[in-house]
Amino acid sequence: MLMSKYYFHISNGHPFDDPEGEELPNDEAAWEVAVMTVRDIESNLNLDQSSQWSVSVTREDTPIFRIDVSAKRLGSEPS
Repeated sequence: MLMSKYYFHISNGHPFDDPEGEELPNDEAAWEVAVMTVRDIESNLNLDQSSQWSVSVTREDTPIFRIDVSAKRLGSEPS
């Protein structure tokens, strides 16, 4: 099976480019890795600060999708 190299670039205002990438069989497998990465990000979100994250996935040099995650508190906490 021919494998492609996928790169998972993460940004939260400060970009982190994936220098090594990961060999995967297809875009669906890359999607699954991206979703697991987003789940890791979600577990680190802090309601006391506005947070915006994105995971951009490229196959070799071709962008294939991006997942954006945003969290912020609306209103104040109940007393």
